Amino acid sequence: MADNTRKKQSFLKGTLILSIAAIIVKIIGAVFKIPLMNILGGDGMGYFSTAYDLYMPVYVLSTAGLPVAIARVVAEYSSKRRYRDVKKTLKVANYTFFVTGLVGFCIMFFGAKLFVKTIDNPGAYLAVLAMSPTVFFVCLTSAYRGYYQGLQNMYPTAISQVVESLFKLLLGLALSLWIYNAGMSGFDANGLVFGKPAADFEAARLIALQYASAGAILSVAIGSFFSAFSAWLYHKIKGDQITKEELALPQESVSGKTILKKTVRIAIPIALGSMVGQITGLIDLWSVLNRLGHAVETNYSAIAAMYGDAIPLGKSLESIPNYLNGCYKGMAVTLYNLIPTFTVAMGVSALPTVTVAWETKNLESLKQNVEAVLRVTLLFALPAGLGMAALSNPILTLLYGGRPDEVVIATPLLALLGIAVIFASACSPINSMLQAVGRADLPVKIMVVCATLKLVINYVLVGIPEINIRGAAIGTLICYILIMTVSLWFLFRITKVRPNFKTTFFRPALSALGCAIAAYGAFTLIHRVFSSNISTVLAIGVAAVVYVICLVLFRAITEDDIRMMPKGEKLAVLYRKLPGIK
Repeated sequence: MADNTRKKQSFLKGTLILSIAAIIVKIIGAVFKIPLMNILGGDGMGYFSTAYDLYMPVYVLSTAGLPVAIARVVAEYSSKRRYRDVKKTLKVANYTFFVTGLVGFCIMFFGAKLFVKTIDNPGAYLAVLAMSPTVFFVCLTSAYRGYYQGLQNMYPTAISQVVESLFKLLLGLALSLWIYNAGMSGFDANGLVFGKPAADFEAARLIALQYASAGAILSVAIGSFFSAFSAWLYHKIKGDQITKEELALPQESVSGKTILKKTVRIAIPIALGSMVGQITGLIDLWSVLNRLGHAVETNYSAIAAMYGDAIPLGKSLESIPNYLNGCYKGMAVTLYNLIPTFTVAMGVSALPTVTVAWETKNLESLKQNVEAVLRVTLLFALPAGLGMAALSNPILTLLYGGRPDEVVIATPLLALLGIAVIFASACSPINSMLQAVGRADLPVKIMVVCATLKLVINYVLVGIPEINIRGAAIGTLICYILIMTVSLWFLFRITKVRPNFKTTFFRPALSALGCAIAAYGAFTLIHRVFSSNISTVLAIGVAAVVYVICLVLFRAITEDDIRMMPKGEKLAVLYRKLPGIK
């Protein structure tokens, strides 16, 4: 009975659980980051983003990297009914990730000063220090997340993600605002900001923002602690539902040392492969500020002419790179990161089902799952990416109306990243399937090539004053087009799957195109009567309705997809009666 319970979470049900969690997390994240941008501005978000860019790879490792390695091992042992090895895998993972997390914390904490000096952003030092405990806690969480994912139970992952976001929200805004106001109050009283002398208001503001951004980052570390605690508590209360009868079954068993070697052998390429979704952020972290500094020194007048009044008067040349990067990261990249979060959930949910199909040589199930993963991924990514590109300025104005200067800078960046998000969103699920069929090495090899390409593009384009920060967005777009194309080619070659092009790619793309055209057209018409913000909300609503109609009309969702949803059989009967193109 317990084993049957574990198997109830199909790919789509697991995706639904993680997607609901991702929606909650992203709503919380928006409630956190949007007002945070309005508190910190481009300068403060530059400091925050430097530390957060360090955290995001760790976060991806904790949600789609290290847990995937554990899930891959657990799913394999579970499919072979080797339940003693399943339970032993969790013990090995706990010990291993405890040590890994401790080492990671020490490297980040003691290397913070060298790091911010290397990337030429010393103002981010306090934020990086505040982020360092996160490494330890997310590693502890990873063991439990991977264990339950391998058993096709996505609830612990979903719960721990929501808990982490809630604590980040509750503490982050309060800490950053309180710290900033306290720093500026000190300057008004005696010319000191937390004991540091400030020559004028602008200098005082920049010092206060360094501490305020560190306060916001500290909330992330605290959230990661409670995330780890919630995962541990779930395990203590709920257990894993592996019965004594299952443990007593005749089965092979290996030592903990053997499991460790197997896990590490799988974990290293999977962990590196999971970084594909973060390589552009990492490359930007190491190259953008330096190259922006070069562009400013070479021809600042070209940059000033491009942005006009969007760069505030009185801002020193030394602070321009951090300001532009803060607009890019704090606005454009924040919105860009929304969709890949959902598709990471699809990859996490797909891995155990694809693994079982591959290990049991069930080619029909393998084809069905590969097609479903690609189709559902595109159904999310295509309308979101095209819509983001079509309404880049209205969306930014709606969310960051209090920062009109930063919106001017971020608008063309979001338009480029809207197209890039389509390809970036597909990478994680494709890589998860490559990992599931035993080719975790391929995403790493592809990543190395594309990371090199991205670095070259950044170095050349960002350093050109007439292009500057837009070069980073262009590099991201080119990078992910290449990653997705090559990864998909390898997936089809290895699995021998030949997907139905019409249902998997063409129909979702056609529906998304209709959605984007509707969004742009609706905004243009409605804006003649209503304000920009009202027009944006109404245009998004119109686009959503048009998209649903297109999905039904073009049959972009299959009946098999619907049957795997809750109440799927009844919904499939209703869907069959609706008019549409066969």
